[in-house]
Amino acid sequence: MEKFSQRAFLLCLLAALLAVPAGTALWSRKTTAAYYENRSLAEFPAVTAESLWDGTLGGNLESWYSDHVPGRTTLLKADTAVQMNLLHRPVVNEVVSAADVLLPFLDYEERAAEEYPALAAAAAEPFARLSGYVRAYGGTFCYAGFPEQRVYFRDKYPDYLSRHETEASAGDGAYARAMAEAGVDFLDMGAVYDAQGHPETYYSAVDHHYNYYGAYTAYRAILDHLAEAGRDLPVLTEEDLDFRDLPNPYIATRNRKLYNLWPNEERAVIGIQRNPVPFTRYDNGELSERPLFVLPEADYMPTTYNLYMGGDFAETVLETGRPELPNALIFGDSFTNALETLLYASFNETRVLDLRHYGEISLREYLDQYRPDVVLCIQNDTFYYLGGGNNNVWEDP
Repeated sequence: MEKFSQRAFLLCLLAALLAVPAGTALWSRKTTAAYYENRSLAEFPAVTAESLWDGTLGGNLESWYSDHVPGRTTLLKADTAVQMNLLHRPVVNEVVSAADVLLPFLDYEERAAEEYPALAAAAAEPFARLSGYVRAYGGTFCYAGFPEQRVYFRDKYPDYLSRHETEASAGDGAYARAMAEAGVDFLDMGAVYDAQGHPETYYSAVDHHYNYYGAYTAYRAILDHLAEAGRDLPVLTEEDLDFRDLPNPYIATRNRKLYNLWPNEERAVIGIQRNPVPFTRYDNGELSERPLFVLPEADYMPTTYNLYMGGDFAETVLETGRPELPNALIFGDSFTNALETLLYASFNETRVLDLRHYGEISLREYLDQYRPDVVLCIQNDTFYYLGGGNNNVWEDP
C-alpha cells in the first residue's frame, strides 16, 4: 500500500510538472515574437536523445517556458510601471528618463581621449581605399556621419550618470579629422546641425534616430554637398512636400522598452510628395509592393521608426526610369531609411545596402557590377569604431 501511495504521488507530481508546459504551449498560441522587447521568442525545443543526455533539453525548456509563460507581458509591464511610478527609479529597463527625452543607460567605462586618433586613422583607411576606387572609375563618394540621439541629447543626462562625453567629443572629432587626412569626403552632420543652432526638433525624444525634419535637413545638406562636387541633381524642396504628423502613438525604440508607459505626445512625421516620383521597388532581389511609408492599419495602433521604408533590408532597389539622371548606391545603418524616401527622387536608380545583413558579394564586387555614379555611406557615430557591418567596405582582390 505504501509503495502504491508513493507511485501515485510521483505520477501526480509528474502530471503537474507536464501540465505547466502543456498549458503554456496552449496559451502561447504560437506567438513567435515579443513586440515590446523587439526580439524573437524561444521556440519549443526538439526532444532528442542527445539533448536528454547532455542536459541541454532542460535549459532550452526553461528558456522557452520563460518566454511563453501566461501573462508574461502583463507581468513585465506591471513591473515596469512599479519601477517608474512608485519607486521612481532613474533607470528602468536600461532606459534613462532624462528631462524631456528617453536615453539609453551607458556604462561608466570609456576609452581615454588619447586612444582615438590611432583608432580613427585605422577606421579611415578602408574608406580611403573605397573612395579612391570610386573616383578612379569616375564616381563620387561621400560619407555622411550623424550623431546618434543619445549623443545629440547628451547634455540632458543627469550629472550622476555617464554620458560618454569623451566618445562624443574626442571620438567624433578624431574620426572627422582622420577622414579628412585620408582624403575621404566626410560630411559631418553634427556640425551641420550645430551650425543651425542644434535644434531639438531634429531628433526624436523616444527613439535613437533623428525625426523626419532631421532627415530632410540631412537630405538637403547631402544634395548641396554633392552639388559642390559637381553633381547637378533634382531637389525635393519644402514646397514639394506635405509634412504630416501621423495620428498613431509613436512608441519607437526607447519607449518600446518601457512598454509605452512614459508619457509621450510625439508623433512620427512623413513627407508626402505633392507630385510623386513613381518607382519600381525590389527588396532582397524580389519585386516589392511596399510603399515609402509603411503605416499601421488603424490610427490607434503604435508605430516605430520602421515605418520608413518598412525598416532595414539587406538590399533595396528603387528604379524611377529616368536614365538622364545618375545612379546611386547608399549603404549604411538604419539612418538611411528615412533618407531613402527622399534621396531616391534625385536619382534614376537607387540601390541601398545594409552590410550588416547583405552577404551575397563584397561591396567591392557590387561596385564592379553596377558602377553607381554616386556612392553614399550613411552611419551614426556610435558605429564609427565598430568592426564589421557597414565598416567592412574593402577587401583586397
